[in-house]
Amino acid sequence: MDDTAWSPPRRRNGIWWIVASGLLLPAGWIAWLLVALAGYSGAGNSTHSLSTQTTGSIVVTVVCAGVPLTGVVLLLVQRRRDPSVTLVGPVACAVFAVVAAVSLGYPTVEVAKHWTADAERRAQPLTALETSRTQAQAERDLAELGERAVRALGEDPGAGEVGQFSRGCPLSNLERGTEYTWRWSSPGEREGEDEPGTEADRTADLLPQDEAERRLAAVREVFRGAGLRDVDPLGWDARAVGDDWLAEGNAGVTRTTGDVVIQTTCFAGGPGDGYDDDDG
Repeated sequence: MDDTAWSPPRRRNGIWWIVASGLLLPAGWIAWLLVALAGYSGAGNSTHSLSTQTTGSIVVTVVCAGVPLTGVVLLLVQRRRDPSVTLVGPVACAVFAVVAAVSLGYPTVEVAKHWTADAERRAQPLTALETSRTQAQAERDLAELGERAVRALGEDPGAGEVGQFSRGCPLSNLERGTEYTWRWSSPGEREGEDEPGTEADRTADLLPQDEAERRLAAVREVFRGAGLRDVDPLGWDARAVGDDWLAEGNAGVTRTTGDVVIQTTCFAGGPGDGYDDDDG
């Protein structure tokens, strides 16, 4: 008779697979966020940053879902050969695999969609409007319109300060283009003469509303003739916006100052932010 005490068979739960899968999931969330932050470059993401972010997100998702899934397969294979291997490990790893696939897979798919849409947009040709004017044509047409608006305001374009400058902007296919701005300001505003300092001074500097409206009405007519539409039809300032080659026009007048600012839409080519040219 065997005097050795009986003991139940030793169970194997795949604890190391469970621990590894549990630690990998939050690490994967952190890694995914770091990849997203590294690939983000604000509005107009570059194709390179989006592709890098998509690739990194896929790698993180595959690793975080693939490791526990591998644990499921290996533990089930071991269970077929060794009945002491329980279902605790495969079930726990399966849960971690599903959570990883859902929590990381969905945002990864969204990033991939943005990458695809971005690539399709960049492949589109420029619109006819974006190529309708060269830099020289845009600056010339802008100056002609600006001078007409200044004369409509009852001022002499040559008596004030004229400034022309450009700014970089995104085109419809996300290439960089240029929008041009023309500005005229009266001599008093340019030199800071008689500039109102207090609220009372600024109120006293305002023209009577009927006189201000009379002077600005002529400017609004110039803006409307150029294809702009009024945004603020009444008041001491005129503002208009457009959907064609002109993007916006502004004018204001007081007893001591006056100014006109006109801006184009975004055109292909040009210097972008490359110059600031003031003519006075």
